[in-house]
Amino acid sequence: MAQSTVSGIVIDEKKQAASFANVLILNQKDSSMVKGVVADVDGKFQVPQIAHNTYLLSVTTIGYQKYYQKIEVRADLNLGNIQLLPESKTLAEVEVSVKKQLIERSGDKMIMNVEASPITSGLNGLELMEKVPGITVDRNSETIKVKGKSGVLVMIDDRKTYLSDEQLANFLKTLKSDDIEKIEVITNPSARYDASGTTAIINIKTKKGKNFGTNYIVDMGVGYSNYKEYGSFPKNNQGITMNAKKGKYTLYANISRNYMTWFNAFNETQELYEGSNLVETRKNIGKATGNGDSWSSKVAFDYDFTKNTSVGFTVQGALSDNLFKRTINQNNQQLGSIQAIEMLRNRNTNNKNYLINTHWKQTFDTSGTVLNVDFDVILNKSNYDDRFTTTTFLENNNSVVENQIISPNNFTTYALKADFVKNFTKKVKLETGFKSSFSTNAKDFNDNFMNDDGVLVNSYFNFKENINAAYFMLNSELSKTLNLQIGLRGEQTNTSGKNRGGEELSSQHYFNLFPTLSLNKKVTKDYAVSLGFSRRINRPNSDNFNVFNRFFSPQQYVKGNPFLLPSLQNSVSMTHTIKDAFSFTLDYVNVNQFFAEVYSVDSTYVPGRRLIQESIENVNGKVSWWSFSTSLPFNLTKWWNVNVNIWSGINMYNYSREKAVVDVNQFYSGLYLQQTFTLNKTLSAEISGYVNSGETWGFETSKAQGAFDLGIKKFLWDKKGTLKISIQDPADLNRFRNVARTNELISTGEYRWDNRRLRINFTYNFGNTNVKVNQRPSSIDGGGDGKGKG
Repeated sequence: MAQSTVSGIVIDEKKQAASFANVLILNQKDSSMVKGVVADVDGKFQVPQIAHNTYLLSVTTIGYQKYYQKIEVRADLNLGNIQLLPESKTLAEVEVSVKKQLIERSGDKMIMNVEASPITSGLNGLELMEKVPGITVDRNSETIKVKGKSGVLVMIDDRKTYLSDEQLANFLKTLKSDDIEKIEVITNPSARYDASGTTAIINIKTKKGKNFGTNYIVDMGVGYSNYKEYGSFPKNNQGITMNAKKGKYTLYANISRNYMTWFNAFNETQELYEGSNLVETRKNIGKATGNGDSWSSKVAFDYDFTKNTSVGFTVQGALSDNLFKRTINQNNQQLGSIQAIEMLRNRNTNNKNYLINTHWKQTFDTSGTVLNVDFDVILNKSNYDDRFTTTTFLENNNSVVENQIISPNNFTTYALKADFVKNFTKKVKLETGFKSSFSTNAKDFNDNFMNDDGVLVNSYFNFKENINAAYFMLNSELSKTLNLQIGLRGEQTNTSGKNRGGEELSSQHYFNLFPTLSLNKKVTKDYAVSLGFSRRINRPNSDNFNVFNRFFSPQQYVKGNPFLLPSLQNSVSMTHTIKDAFSFTLDYVNVNQFFAEVYSVDSTYVPGRRLIQESIENVNGKVSWWSFSTSLPFNLTKWWNVNVNIWSGINMYNYSREKAVVDVNQFYSGLYLQQTFTLNKTLSAEISGYVNSGETWGFETSKAQGAFDLGIKKFLWDKKGTLKISIQDPADLNRFRNVARTNELISTGEYRWDNRRLRINFTYNFGNTNVKVNQRPSSIDGGGDGKGKG
């Protein structure tokens, strides 16, 4: 979609410059903010990268009447002088009400505005993921999935985290939902984005300094859950945030704490085979309880050297300590004999995460020529200390075995990227850039599962990954109603895994091209259609390449695969949009070099015992699917707003591993329904819920899953205070059920967790609560259009 720049000069009644006036461009239909800036000392302003459409311009400053003007952006628009009139009465501060919908759509980007919901307060970042339409969390592995499929790239503030699934889950648990502004789910990203993330990109946007002047936000909350069979689990959270925006600088600082107690439980049956013969059946009933205490903080600073040059930095840190105790009672049947086994596990973990960003933005002219440069450093340090006690109950005496795992891990990433935007004409725009990243993941694993004398045996795997990328995108307005965007991204990947002695255990070098295309047609005033194509990659992580055997229970270990290849995905989509609100999308996806989790039974590694070996392998065959999704937001009455999101499709799988064959044409579907009730100007309520049918991914099939939540939100003291009360899953419906099937193992399980909770959260704003404006729009924020902008 074509974009242009809106500019002008704000003056007062004496035709003098109205310095530092707030300039907002709002959506005409609901007054939600598209983009905003602050005029400079001379009253001049420029709002770049505004998609062609009709908007409402708002200009405000203290002591003057609000100024509104309807504008149509079809090319670069210079509004000339905008004169403000004095306010007839004393006005302490000016406020424009910007109402955000909970769920918004912009092209192929779905946006969940977290603050708009009363049921999201008090959650951690991983729990918040489950409140986003179409996103589920595999509670067995804590893997994030979109519409039942893995291969999701999670970004924080437009930046890739580079973390493994386990590292990412631990980091997200340290984030507070009240510190998150919105979550974007991008299904057809442009060439500007990293090519990884075959299913979707999830971009978590944390809150930043936006208020003109200085203000403070204090938040606190408590939570409680109780289960007859598991006990009570209290929670609490606290945080304080400071925003300061004055003249040329913006400062944001935040610190928060989150404490929670929790449980999870499972019931699973594992059938072990040799050939076609069932040789052992394990029936496991497990329960774990634990507590976690995490602290997170963020400092962000931006400074405008001139109206065209700005620099800044962001430092974000998170520390967490977690304890849990797990008990598994197993009924083990083999060769006509039955024995009982009890496995106790005590874990103590601590994690340290640091994300550091420095950025520079240079605007060269008024036509939208911009250069953005970012340098990122990501540090993750973790340590796991696990103690196991395994008791086998025999007729004459009991056998007790003690084991231990100590695993310190150190992960570091450096990334440099630059993005350049140039408008050649009012209808043709070029975007180009490069990115280079270098990651090191050193895993020190010590265990004594193979040693009867209890001495720990060390395995050290140092994995290095270097990705160099460059891209270009050309956006052309072919006519007033037709827009074309083409892009191409190239990525060179180099990986190496070595042991402590420097011996290379795995190595890969490959180059891939990733074309993207988007064609958008405005058929009528209220109807538009778009076609898109993209190619994506899903790279294995360092754990997948780690060749050492790593035990995670007395009966199961993980083994890496040094020959694992990345999967490549091609997708074609068509989207119909009606009245910029209702969207209907049809996709076709085909995956090459598909890899999946597989299970084997190893009866030779430890003589006399059968172990379950878990690994990742490329599988031969066909992996493709058709999918359909629709978003239907509407108002039943002035006070009753409804958001309906529906997705469905057909998985067409035909692949195998040895004798395990997956050959299905499988229908799947899901529904997310959210209802908001505006009871009066200060009180609203929400009911939201989801259900999905479950589906097959690799050699695992999940079953139907669903839940609903209730919440109310009350504004207090002239909207400076906000009280939110929520009940999550009051009917205690949410369960994760799955079946994993390979030729040597069939595992059936049901997993549950601390999902039924009461949460009470309170937020208070004091200081200047003036109009919110964005000081530094993201280089990926395209001003409202989704195609090519995520």
